[in-house]
Amino acid sequence: MPKLTFEYPAIKIKQNEMCSDVVLFGASAYEIHQWAGVPQKKSFEDIETVGFQRVDNRARLNELKKFYLNQKNVVQNTLICAIRDIAGCKVSFKGKDSSDCAGTLKIEFPSFYDMPIIDLFGILRQSLESRLNGKVKISISEEDKQELKKQLSILNEAKIDDQEDKHPLDDLESENVEEIKESEQDSLIFDESHIADFIKEIALRHEILKENPELYIERDEFLGFKKDSLISFILPVSLVDGQHRLLGAIGEINTRLETGEFDDELSLSLNNGTDATMANTEILKKHTRVLPVSLLMSDSPSEQVFQFVVINQKATPIERSLLGTIVSTTLTNDEMEVVSQRLMDSGIKLEEARAITWIAKNPVSPFSNLVERGVNSDSKDMLQWSVMGKIINIFKELRGGILFGERNDYAKIWQEKYLSTSGVVSEFDDNVFSSAYDYWRSLEGPWRELFVCFWNKVSDKLAQRENKDRKNFWGAPRES
Repeated sequence: MPKLTFEYPAIKIKQNEMCSDVVLFGASAYEIHQWAGVPQKKSFEDIETVGFQRVDNRARLNELKKFYLNQKNVVQNTLICAIRDIAGCKVSFKGKDSSDCAGTLKIEFPSFYDMPIIDLFGILRQSLESRLNGKVKISISEEDKQELKKQLSILNEAKIDDQEDKHPLDDLESENVEEIKESEQDSLIFDESHIADFIKEIALRHEILKENPELYIERDEFLGFKKDSLISFILPVSLVDGQHRLLGAIGEINTRLETGEFDDELSLSLNNGTDATMANTEILKKHTRVLPVSLLMSDSPSEQVFQFVVINQKATPIERSLLGTIVSTTLTNDEMEVVSQRLMDSGIKLEEARAITWIAKNPVSPFSNLVERGVNSDSKDMLQWSVMGKIINIFKELRGGILFGERNDYAKIWQEKYLSTSGVVSEFDDNVFSSAYDYWRSLEGPWRELFVCFWNKVSDKLAQRENKDRKNFWGAPRES
């Protein structure tokens, strides 16, 4: 398999002895788009990705494209990137001598774009499994495989039916519909709080592909996963911040191509015998805007999430729901441990985010899939992230249990009078907690079981799940 190689003059900076090196350089947006993946936090069915970037904002992209189209405008903000530990990929800096901070950055990786989809699944699977360090066993049952094969059979039949029923004017009539479908299909990568779930979805598809690889060798999509989405997760560099600046620059050069700005140059290349694809590529290389890049020479996922969260909290805050989802679902437990204190020191409510995520996603919870998560599958009926946090805190922190029109905090009163003698916290010593309250309010403490039990009773006694038009319909918690 051929390798792609990119080289740039660069400067290496080491801020102190404790932190990783940072390499500064400039590269065309066209080339950056080839070697940098955007790990977006998206949703498909009931599962979300392990990425941490926001889904593209079309309005913002259009604004940036318009800004870039004025050739005098300059963007000084760097794209924040970090290297990845992917088999076959290498990112290195070589100074003129051992002490020189000026040198050359070299990025090398296999041509993923030419690989069959089965190989992409295999590379992503290996990369993700290595993050678990063998601590979590991924089990793939024959039943799971058969269930996916049923989906594959249904999809194949639907595709055949669509082709048979297709009318020559369908493409023209459904142009807008196709744009909507495309945005939905871009939400294709899976995962949730436990990265093992994501790996299992990848592994299942990989195993099915291995049974009949020749049937799918030309496919660009397999059971919800597009090649482009898979490649984004295994490119040698991760784009931590700046996705809209990058995509805006790509949009700018495409607009200039479409308006015929480079037609004379293209014609000259074609007349000289250059292949049309190569001629177009040369135009892109020559005229795409060069953007400044700051590359963190660390392949730690926890460090990359930390950089993204802190950048977006301190500069351009993102929704609390998406921020909480990113923090609590993108890292393994070991990776979370490495960066948790730094996140909390930066003002991130890590414990709250993890508690809300558990309540919002665990099937035993009556609020499962009913709390907004900041991803593209959220509906307007979902309970706001902040409201869920306040409800949880009444039980977890035993604060805020005040009835409307009253002053007494009944949760606090119960804690002060009864918690220490309650049987539910009698084993706090055995669980290595300094007090009954610390044990109660811990992430997996007794509060959680009581919370689930209480709200299940409320749901059973006061709500109903059949009629969506009823005010007490449980499936629309924002209203009911």
